Amino acid sequence: MSNDDDTETLARAIHQDYLRRQDAEGGDTSADPSRAPWETLPESLRQSNRSQAADIERKLTAISCEAVGADGIREPVREFSPKEVEVLAHLEHERWMHERLASGWVFGPVKDVDTKRSPYLVPWDELSEEVRDLDRDTVRQIPQFLAGLGLVVVRR
Repeated sequence: MSNDDDTETLARAIHQDYLRRQDAEGGDTSADPSRAPWETLPESLRQSNRSQAADIERKLTAISCEAVGADGIREPVREFSPKEVEVLAHLEHERWMHERLASGWVFGPVKDVDTKRSPYLVPWDELSEEVRDLDRDTVRQIPQFLAGLGLVVVRR
């Protein structure tokens, strides 16, 4: 996370995890550009994944954690508590909303990447549990994403 290569690696891992979860749900993937492989993903969506990856450090700080090289001294956090997951997911939704709004997205009843509309551009409390779970599921994977860089999450 200290350099662009790490951010890119994390961004790809985040997107791959998103694809895995979306594939498990099934449905038509052809109409949703966000379900494309990394190589054909629109640049704006790749950048969104990079922003999400770059924000991991800030989110970990919010729950008094940090990413470090495995030193065997401190016990790695293998999974977050339910309260930590909620904090991290809420922070991720806020980050995502700010990113979308800053790039011209608006609220719309149906997600449409071409017209920059999303039904999820609402405060956390107005999201359905199903949509909140998208963020929860992603933040639960942070320790695994970081493991791909040889890092572990530890408590401060």
